[in-house]
Amino acid sequence: MNSFNEIKDNAEGSWDRNWYMSQTKAGNRAKQKLLTPREIEVVVGCLIGDGTLSQSGKEYRLRIEHSAKHIGYVEWKYRLLQRICAAPIQYVLTHNSQRFGTVGHPQLTALRQMWYQPLKQIPPELRLTPLIVAIWFMDDGTKHRDTVDISVHNFSDESLIILRHQLKNFGVETTVNSDGKGKRLYIKKHSYPIFKKLVKPYINKCMAYKLP
Repeated sequence: MNSFNEIKDNAEGSWDRNWYMSQTKAGNRAKQKLLTPREIEVVVGCLIGDGTLSQSGKEYRLRIEHSAKHIGYVEWKYRLLQRICAAPIQYVLTHNSQRFGTVGHPQLTALRQMWYQPLKQIPPELRLTPLIVAIWFMDDGTKHRDTVDISVHNFSDESLIILRHQLKNFGVETTVNSDGKGKRLYIKKHSYPIFKKLVKPYINKCMAYKLP
């Protein structure tokens, strides 16, 4: 007769295998789904901001991680991308952060090829939308007196030209300033009302403090 501990260990092992198999099946199903236009907007907004594409098997996946105090923002992103996620949000004790990742997906691999050269830069074919701008701002933007600015530390001059041109299409004029860490895209004060009207419908409650 098996001991209680043996029965318990066998049950736990079975649960682990079943959980792993269910996650694998969910991941495989997610890989077969075509991204919706809204999901692509979310991914692109994250790529301009804090998101990264990392290899997962043969494909690439999007990784999202923010401070634990911004859990509402992480949950909002997760809900928008849940169709292509196979695991829930996780708390990272060492970073005091919340994170999640999508599955490795062929369309994300295609985006990786467009965005990394080899460092992340803005592809010439980028077309900003209000949602993309809002995510970018929530990721990297800060309040600056009566307006806002957005960190663009890692982008080339060519990338900044693309971003500024795309914002100008919405009537938002910008300048490029520098701080101790690098370049920042400054929204001119007279353009701030236009910028606020553009992004406010998408600003998550826990990120609203970034808007004057």
